[in-house]
Amino acid sequence: MTYQNFIGNRWVSAQSGETLPVIDPSDGQAFSTIARSGEADIDAAVVAARAASEGAWGKMPPAERSRLLLRFSVALQDSQEQLAQIESKDTGKPLKQARADAAAVARYFEFYGGAVDKLHGSTIPYPQDYTVLTIREPHGVTGHIIPWNYPLQIFGRRVGAALAAGNACGVKPAADACGSLLE
Repeated sequence: MTYQNFIGNRWVSAQSGETLPVIDPSDGQAFSTIARSGEADIDAAVVAARAASEGAWGKMPPAERSRLLLRFSVALQDSQEQLAQIESKDTGKPLKQARADAAAVARYFEFYGGAVDKLHGSTIPYPQDYTVLTIREPHGVTGHIIPWNYPLQIFGRRVGAALAAGNACGVKPAADACGSLLE
């Protein structure tokens, strides 16, 4: 299995054409490869994320965004065992912990899917004849560097929240443990 970059809703090789081995920490053997990405790949990912932010994703009504995140949660639940197997092999953690992590990422997306339409501004008390409002707006594009030790859980916490708020995301998983996120 060779994992590529997912940019602009497409799987693409690194522009360098290079790959890195993915090592199983339990036996030191390579079991996969990943794209060895560089500056040009990051630039392409940011351009694609910006286009999503300024396009259909950024214009998506909150209720529709909520339903999409909830469908993603269901898809994660349906793939829970597969993701746990990859997470276990990728990180070297026990399968029991990897299963808990795979369940957690689905739950994070379920939680944030339910939170989308609850992210709103507020009216601030102010002197009579004035109205002062706060409005919550997405940042646009957010970047997420996911460490090796809990890739699924940290992805769920960070990316789920950013997507719920209406941001488009660039995600860089750790080279040492990226399979579950790329899957």
